[in-house]
Amino acid sequence: MNAPIASSTNSARPKLTRFAHASVPCRDLEEGKRFYGEVLGGELHVDEPAFAAFRFGDVDVGIGSEGCNFLTEQGAEYPHMAFYVDADTLVRMREWLGACGVPVSNLWTRFGKEALMFFRDPSGNVIELFCVQGYAHAATLPKGPARGHGIAVDIDALRYDNWKLPDETR
Repeated sequence: MNAPIASSTNSARPKLTRFAHASVPCRDLEEGKRFYGEVLGGELHVDEPAFAAFRFGDVDVGIGSEGCNFLTEQGAEYPHMAFYVDADTLVRMREWLGACGVPVSNLWTRFGKEALMFFRDPSGNVIELFCVQGYAHAATLPKGPARGHGIAVDIDALRYDNWKLPDETR
């Protein structure tokens, strides 16, 4: 039997104040660990038989291979995770992912001030790079809606089966 839940005397709506982590399904845990560690540069801090977690700054991203329900259907942008980047990192990460054989979307904008880009991990989970300001050509990028990618990005063209680190012949 469950213990009773203590009630609060404060009737104000509670506010969540800090993001803890995102966990996404993974088709192959060893492949996922290589991708999130060696391609994206995350620091592995949990390594279990069916789960691994990586730290990116103050954000944790977990990947799980057991009992996962893949929600990455055709045309779906959601769920996805996003990382803030500056303009230089956006350009360099785009080049790096290309060298790894990972398809990336075109750069796009919502309001002509920011630059965004999507790609997928090997399991099909969508990842967004979000440059809030500083990308010199933001005003000329294809525009998408305020929420979602609309027709600015062909999200399904980002699917792939094989990738490699640039110095591998895999």
